[in-house]
Amino acid sequence: MAPRAPELSVASRPRAELAVGEVRLTVERFLLTANNRTYVTLGDSAGYWTPFPAPEGYGRVPAWGFAVVSESAHPDIAVGSRYFGLLPMSTDLVVSPEVVPGGFRDASPHRDRLDEYYRQYRSADTNGGEGGEPNVEASLRVLAWTVYPSSLVLAHELRTFGAAAVVLSSASSKTALGTAERLRRFGIRTHGMTSLANVDFVRGFGVYDSVSTYDDPAGVGDPDGPVDTVFVDITRNVDVIAAVHHRLGGRLLRSVLFGGTHGGGSAAPGTLAGPTPEPLFVPERRAMLRQRIGEEAYTRELAEGQELFLALAARSMRVDDRVGPDAARDALSEVLAGPQAPDVVTVVRPQPS
Repeated sequence: MAPRAPELSVASRPRAELAVGEVRLTVERFLLTANNRTYVTLGDSAGYWTPFPAPEGYGRVPAWGFAVVSESAHPDIAVGSRYFGLLPMSTDLVVSPEVVPGGFRDASPHRDRLDEYYRQYRSADTNGGEGGEPNVEASLRVLAWTVYPSSLVLAHELRTFGAAAVVLSSASSKTALGTAERLRRFGIRTHGMTSLANVDFVRGFGVYDSVSTYDDPAGVGDPDGPVDTVFVDITRNVDVIAAVHHRLGGRLLRSVLFGGTHGGGSAAPGTLAGPTPEPLFVPERRAMLRQRIGEEAYTRELAEGQELFLALAARSMRVDDRVGPDAARDALSEVLAGPQAPDVVTVVRPQPS
């Protein structure tokens, strides 16, 4: 029996007064991707309801985006300041800021056990905003700021593996596109695997050295080539994993599991040729990368990469801009129903016009 689709609802709540040291963030806009489907599907079992408490039996869905300080009882956080970070799919959020270089972390007790990445809010005062840049560009910036940090970490990790070539499944996913863009600048060849429906978009984005469809495993490459290829699976479809391992088993240096855009499949992972697939947890590797190259170098590389990815997205993608709480619910319902077109960037502005 298929799992029952979650019930989505829009609810209002009383506006709480701020305690000393608290700040109210008004949510400006947030991005919806396949990650939000994961947040809803796994919900409380994976801790995705922890950042933003809700009444018993409900969950406030997390999303990445920009927010503006609309009210402050904190001496170092000014009204009008703009930040990027993890937000609820809500019109506003109350946080307890602890100022850190480049922004603040939410020191609210219910977020104590979360990884630092899910607690930090990065200052965005110098990057446009409502009235600071065109609406489409502001929405595409949400995409770049949400996706590219994981792409950067993944690309650096693959570089440390000693890969000369990387094969990525779900090549049309935004994280895969960002990873391929960074790998090419590292001098590492990339091959993208995607569906027939998405192959033109993937080739047109221009970040892969070669592209093939899932039903053409021979297009992945020469199985007798050197042992220097890393496979990054973003589908978690074991049929896709098995096909690549069968084709490149003797050539694979490592096999990495990252994300899960498709799921399902029927092949038995225990029968795979080549290395055993290993999961990669981005927050942990991000902390290691920042320590390895230094905070200044990491911040500079991230900012430069996000701007480059923003330019690529502006050339190849279109924004589906939704406004208001009901539009947020409807947009999430569509994301939960299945994969969206690869060239669509769904951004929600929860404040009604």
